[in-house]
Amino acid sequence: MSETPEKIKFPLWAKLLIIISALPVVSLPMIINQCSAARYEEIKMFLMIYPLYVLASAVMAWISYRQRREVSLILIVVMLLTHAAMWLLPSAV
Repeated sequence: MSETPEKIKFPLWAKLLIIISALPVVSLPMIINQCSAARYEEIKMFLMIYPLYVLASAVMAWISYRQRREVSLILIVVMLLTHAAMWLLPSAV
């Protein structure tokens, strides 16, 4: 018999993984600082949506962990890939 999702314990390592994977969003001012004025105008929409996406992704990973661990881990991996893409965005041609 499987346990209900409310009875499944949420491990500390999973909580820390979600929180730590969301922390690179604080580098947004450095990303904006690396942009030239013309480049900033081109990517302004991505830069404004980025923190909202990270917050939403972290919340969804937190909520989905108890029922669907795989979905939670996929959300974390996609969030980490998004961080990498945002760091590379100002220098992209």
